Amino acid sequence: MILRNLAQGLVSNWRGAFAISLRSACALLLTFFLMAGSIGSAFAHALPGSVLVFSENEDYLSFTITFSLEDLIIVEPKFESLANVESGTSPSKKALTALRHYIEAHVALSQTSRPLPIRLINATLTEANNEHVGTYSQIELQLVSTPIKPTRTFPLSLKYDALMHEIRSHRVTVYWQNDDVDDIEPLTGVVDFGYRMVDGNPQTYEIAHP
Repeated sequence: MILRNLAQGLVSNWRGAFAISLRSACALLLTFFLMAGSIGSAFAHALPGSVLVFSENEDYLSFTITFSLEDLIIVEPKFESLANVESGTSPSKKALTALRHYIEAHVALSQTSRPLPIRLINATLTEANNEHVGTYSQIELQLVSTPIKPTRTFPLSLKYDALMHEIRSHRVTVYWQNDDVDDIEPLTGVVDFGYRMVDGNPQTYEIAHP
């Protein structure tokens, strides 16, 4: 009887120790996977930022805004349906209206301290490739604005916080496009900036003719 009780005690202790060891091992594995995920996130490359390209015609200013579709959906899930739009085509009128409202809330131009009207005329879904993230979907918005003084369009003042109002690491690069078709480098960088608020409003940046 004594031997049997001793044997049962040893088995019970072994099972308890095994259970504790198993729980500890599971905890260690969970910690390892969480750390691995954190390391992966830390080294993951963000999608490219917004690119604005301005060009000037005789009577109006045209510009495009291009950014990642995935980032747009993260910021505004209502645009998730755009992921089903075929590359190289434009979204529906309903989606264009929603895009117009979004852009009007997050992009502003002014000239001599007077606001300029911005009109979204079209949008196109395309595919792009980046050496860090590979192939991704992007959306290009085509917009026009009528300057107050067409012969003296620049400098302009730009306020922009599209996407970056939620994705604080998002950056914006602004280019001026030359009208010379023979120019090997038609784009000239004007300004590059990240998220910054001043007195509760997006930082204003001057867009000068290069």
